[in-house]
Amino acid sequence: MHVSSITAVVSLFVALVSSQRLTKPPLQPNLDNLKAGFLNNLKPVASTKTPYQAGYIPTDCKRIAQNEAKNPADIQSWNVKYSDCSAVWVFCYHKNSNGPLTDLIDTFGRLPVHTRQFNRHIMSLPDTAGHAYNSGGNLVFFGETLSNINVHIHEAAHSLDLLGAFFPDKPLSGSAKWANEYNQDSAVPDPYAQTNQVENVAQNTVVTTYERNVPGGFFGLNPNANKIFHQYATVDTEQRNAAPPNLLVTGGSCTNRLANSAPVLISGSARVAAAAPVEAVAVPDGLATIEAKDFNTKETCNFH
Repeated sequence: MHVSSITAVVSLFVALVSSQRLTKPPLQPNLDNLKAGFLNNLKPVASTKTPYQAGYIPTDCKRIAQNEAKNPADIQSWNVKYSDCSAVWVFCYHKNSNGPLTDLIDTFGRLPVHTRQFNRHIMSLPDTAGHAYNSGGNLVFFGETLSNINVHIHEAAHSLDLLGAFFPDKPLSGSAKWANEYNQDSAVPDPYAQTNQVENVAQNTVVTTYERNVPGGFFGLNPNANKIFHQYATVDTEQRNAAPPNLLVTGGSCTNRLANSAPVLISGSARVAAAAPVEAVAVPDGLATIEAKDFNTKETCNFH
């Protein structure tokens, strides 16, 4: 299947499932009780940041800012390099964000590197209500979600699902395998997971990340966790058998990267200039380039 066809299929899939609400009861009122365990056990990876090319902004960040009625001139772009990856992530930080850039870098850096590598730009925009979404692998945080580890894992989980990291060539959330395993359980993790199967897979990914990295795990935290066992076990099996394996486990170094979008002028429509930094776009030698796909969870990701 051609790239454009795959992209169209993923976009159509997300649109179709957005109204398909799940009826199984939630196991917990929310997953907020996981935050402390994550913060104590997912340690931030050391990082350095350098300013992006003056006068330029990544294409995707400019598009998202304009779609959110924000002025791209208010976006500060930074090349951020973590010690466990040879490629930079470009962070796009609005000057009026509800928290410091260091918190955004720190929180994203706590995610396992094999989860991080499936995400492109990390963006923070101001808002009085915290929410977030994933647009084609770009993680967009509003308000105080920029430092919420649960939200970071949830939004990154959409990339793993919708870019095919979990399940070859298509979203795990839309597969017959997922439907079969879901049907064997009597609950979903929380009310947010009831939104649809895309959000349910993302919340189960939060659960699985906790189970894999925090002593005692989710099953030690909730005595009724067996009610979502088949969903958890499916995510866990797929993340262990993925390429690279153990997507949700800390340690190691990046092997693949979703390439950064090309730099464009903050003002006007001119394309990439010769002076634009090569590392802002290129995937370094030795890393495989992850195939980009078009999707957007804006209509269903509404953390408040």
